[in-house]
Amino acid sequence: MAFTYTVGTDIGRVRLKVSDTNSAAYAFEDAEISDMLSEGGSVNSAVILALQTLLVSRALRVKRASLPGVSYDDTAQIEGIKLALSIYGADLPFAIITSPA
Repeated sequence: MAFTYTVGTDIGRVRLKVSDTNSAAYAFEDAEISDMLSEGGSVNSAVILALQTLLVSRALRVKRASLPGVSYDDTAQIEGIKLALSIYGADLPFAIITSPA
């Protein structure tokens, strides 16, 4: 289970852009980000893949509850991730092109 955060590296750039910089509570292992960088081919494509992964993860765990005088709704984080995706252009059509190894 490896976590590194060095801004000058591609892994660090992805972590910075998805706000995954806290070593005590990180979302992605370095190997997972490396995989996203390989699949996406660029830092921004890896950011989109990371945000999509977070979106699915949060959607599976969304909680809403209501009792008399008290309500809890954590769906705002999903909307925040959707907004981040649109900022990075994930709402635009794009293709990931890889060359054969």
